[in-house]
Amino acid sequence: MEYTQASVIAIISSVSTISILGVVGYLLRSWIIERLKASIKHEYDLKMLEVERQREIRLKGEIVSDLLAQWIRKNGQLDYHELNRLSFQAFIWLPKTLAEKLSSSLSHQPGAQDLRDLIKEIRTYLQENDDGFKAKDVIVFNEPDVRGIPNYSRVTSDAVTKPKPK
Repeated sequence: MEYTQASVIAIISSVSTISILGVVGYLLRSWIIERLKASIKHEYDLKMLEVERQREIRLKGEIVSDLLAQWIRKNGQLDYHELNRLSFQAFIWLPKTLAEKLSSSLSHQPGAQDLRDLIKEIRTYLQENDDGFKAKDVIVFNEPDVRGIPNYSRVTSDAVTKPKPK
C-alpha cells in the first residue's frame, strides 16, 4: 500500500510539475509574442512618424519654393492672388526670424537677404541641421528681361507689395 501511495504521490507531483511548467511555458510564449508585436509596432510607428515628418518638410518646402518662384516672375506675369496665398501659408509656419527675413526680401527692404541665402536658411531650418550646402549652389534660371539688361548680381522681382502697417 505504501508503494502505491508513493507511486500515486510521485505521479501527481510529476503531473503537477509538468502542468506548472506547461503553464509557465505558455505564459512566457505569450509574453514573448506580445513583446515582439509591441516592438514591431513601435518600430513601425517610428517609421511612420519619420515619413510624416519628411512629408511635412516637403510640403513646407514646396510652399516656400512656389512663393519665391512666383515672386521672381517677370514681364507682368505675376499672379498676386497666388503670391498672397503662398506668402500667407509661409508666414503661418515659419519661425519669427525666418518670417522677418522673408518679409524683408519680398518687400525689397534695403539690406534684405538674397533669394539664395534665404532658401539656404529655410532649408537648414526644415532639415534641422546645416549639411554644408552653400547658398551660391542654388540654381535660379533667369527669365529673359524684355525691358533691358538682365540683373545678374541679385535675384529680384517685379512684385509690388503693400506697405507694412505702422
